[in-house]
Amino acid sequence: MKLSVRLATLDFSPVPTWVFDPYSFRQRWANGGALEVWRAKTREELYARDYSDMSVSTRARMQGYVATFRLGRSAEEEWTLYPKGEPQTMKLFLSGVPLDDDRIGVLIQAFVKEQAPTPDLVRSIEALRHTSLMVTLLDMDGNIVLQNPAAIRAFGVDSPFASRFVDGVVAGDLLSVVSGDKVIAIETRVRTDAGEKWHAVEARTLPDPATGKRVILVQHTDETARHQAERRAQDEGRLAAELRETLALVEQQKSEILAMSAPVLEVSATTIALPIVGTLDAERASVLEQRILATLSSRKARRVILDLTGADVITTARTAAQVARLGRAIRLLGARTIVTGIMPGLARALVAAGTDMGDVVVLRSLRDGIAAAAMRGGAI
Repeated sequence: MKLSVRLATLDFSPVPTWVFDPYSFRQRWANGGALEVWRAKTREELYARDYSDMSVSTRARMQGYVATFRLGRSAEEEWTLYPKGEPQTMKLFLSGVPLDDDRIGVLIQAFVKEQAPTPDLVRSIEALRHTSLMVTLLDMDGNIVLQNPAAIRAFGVDSPFASRFVDGVVAGDLLSVVSGDKVIAIETRVRTDAGEKWHAVEARTLPDPATGKRVILVQHTDETARHQAERRAQDEGRLAAELRETLALVEQQKSEILAMSAPVLEVSATTIALPIVGTLDAERASVLEQRILATLSSRKARRVILDLTGADVITTARTAAQVARLGRAIRLLGARTIVTGIMPGLARALVAAGTDMGDVVVLRSLRDGIAAAAMRGGAI
């Protein structure tokens, strides 16, 4: 039987009555009183109106009603309607009714209040309905008395209050503390329809304005984004600390490897030798230069033997430039440089580059260099 036939007895009811389709966001049936409420000249005009621009909180309220109707319940609430943009506060009685396609529609009967609430009260009610703050009112046994749309979106219509918390002890602790007239504020993990979240929860008791009995007001604020940001910051800080430790270890290992691959040897009181093994690139040459100059200053050495027997001949051009640089630096401190172990490739690179070796003494082997130093500086 069609909806219009089933509701024909309400056509002449003095109570404005209409049926709202929460799926298509349109009115499906209305009596004469409803046309007056909605300021529509005809039913066709009213049925053509599109309410799909309703707010997220209003949609949540409608979905909550439908879930309630499926359980055989009805609802009674004050609403502020906006027929043609003009606000009008009414007492609505809502129940479920099958639509022509067997989905559940909302049968609404409206009673215009003779004494309208004050503007401030209306604004407070609407603010509570549209806020993202999740508000729940409980009786002293922890049963849900009222939820605002944000709480319904987060936890559903019939989810027990205690089941919200990942730690099941939290709900009992919260109710027992609040029952002692204390305000409690905690941050805890909760289960929502969108998954597990972190919420800041605040609870306090107050008199129920409808019954005068004590009730518990619980507010939830979603702090998941902040917790995730703090967790990322902690992880990034830990990773940064690990990276610093790793880099420090690498630098330490590089220094140890450099010390082993280019040890500074004391040949005599006035002569030091530096056997160079491996690649002599710019970075390594700079470190060796610092070590040689520091050793020259501390030991008062007059001669430095640079032994290149083990130097990497693959990078001979760069090696030639770095050898010349080391020689000039040593000369600036008043010491002389003896270079030994020059391989044919390095010799060709020095000639090809036109490197000015100045007063650098070039000899074939380290032994020749030590002998030459002994001749110039006395016995070793």
